Amino acid sequence: MRALRVTAAVLAASLAAGLTAGVLVGVQRDSSFDSQVAQLEATWSHDLSAGVPAARITPLEAQLRGQRPPDAWWSPAWWGGDGSDLLSRLRSATTAAYEAAMSQQRARAEQVLDAMNQELSTDSKWLTASESGMASGWVAQLQGATTPNQIASLTASWQNQLDTTRTEVLSAQEQAQQAELQAEIAAAGGPAGLIQQAQSGVTKAQKDDLDPGEVSGLASQLQQEVASGTDTTQTSDQLYAALQQLNQLFTLNSQLNSEMRPLELLVDQAAAEGIPNSTALLTQYQSIDQDFIAGTTYEQLEPLQSGATSLQASTQAALSSNQCGHDVGSGKVITISLSLEEMVIYDNGCVVNATPVTTGRGGLRTPTGDFRIFYKMSPFTFVSPWPPGNPDWYPTTTVNWVMEFAVGGYFIHDAYWEAQNAFGPGSQNEVAQDYASHGCVHTPTAFMQWLYGWTPLGTPVIITS
Repeated sequence: MRALRVTAAVLAASLAAGLTAGVLVGVQRDSSFDSQVAQLEATWSHDLSAGVPAARITPLEAQLRGQRPPDAWWSPAWWGGDGSDLLSRLRSATTAAYEAAMSQQRARAEQVLDAMNQELSTDSKWLTASESGMASGWVAQLQGATTPNQIASLTASWQNQLDTTRTEVLSAQEQAQQAELQAEIAAAGGPAGLIQQAQSGVTKAQKDDLDPGEVSGLASQLQQEVASGTDTTQTSDQLYAALQQLNQLFTLNSQLNSEMRPLELLVDQAAAEGIPNSTALLTQYQSIDQDFIAGTTYEQLEPLQSGATSLQASTQAALSSNQCGHDVGSGKVITISLSLEEMVIYDNGCVVNATPVTTGRGGLRTPTGDFRIFYKMSPFTFVSPWPPGNPDWYPTTTVNWVMEFAVGGYFIHDAYWEAQNAFGPGSQNEVAQDYASHGCVHTPTAFMQWLYGWTPLGTPVIITS
């Protein structure tokens, strides 16, 4: 029994010693862990005050609370780990959060720095020497900044300087523009010269069926200011600007006017050849032409220019892709459309050449049907079959080349008296200018010279209404 009591005492003593040792180890581990947590929390506090966003630190604090080992030394989880892995991960994440904050702030600062360098390069002529070098030390300042807040402070300061510089440049530009404007107004003759230009502009606008805008009203207001001796600066500036806009309208209208006739002739050629989409092209042209006739302002006319350019390109493409395969017969063939006033030349179904023409006037229209060239002569003199005093009489006229296609004096010939841009739709009715023929087919001189040499006797001539 004594031996059993001794053994029990020894066991009890050993158990007590083990428990005491475990408690001591647990206390030491808790103390070390808490010490490291305190250091980590101090780092977080420092980083927040240095400018690291709370959104980067808060998740780390949540991880610490959620994954911290239990304090009870007898817990199985306590014996499974001392929290060193958790602390290591949190330290790495803390370092990454700080570096990310520094990188983000540095990127913003570099954007402002680049913007300032661009401003200094682009608008250097509007800046003083000191202003031109204001960003020379910014790179060194950025390199010397050690916290996100320091970089953010630099960025804010630089942005203020950039905004100030841009304001000063804008002011200098406006002053220069105003000085240039006043010089231009003076060169235009001052208020009196502007009023005179306005009167001429309004007259031209009325003649061309265009809207002069505010020109007329501003000119009247400026006249009143001149008469009363009041300051004319503001109204002069406004009238000058309005005249500039009106001149832009005149230029655009003139450009469109010069483009519409060639475009019409090109579309008419497509229609005369009967290419597959010629009807759609003709409809597009008619729409543009109607809008051009109705348009009175720059805003109304400006889109028409791109529309005309697009239509010209699509028509050219359609003509090129449909050059051959026309059902007009084999060999050389001449076709003439009276409604389109267009002549198209074919060889074995392929278009060789084309031109606008002028056919017979009212009462003396060019005949329609299938004909052949049976007579050629160069030069040739026409003598009027109508006596003087008759409305259809014309003076004896010699031309360079003629090709007769129908009995009764129906010729294809040159007409040197007809303006080059007059050929085409409508010219068959221009009797007052003596452009319309007496049944013949007027052809531009250069084209007629080529056609005369190209066309043998017997060449078919197909004339449609």
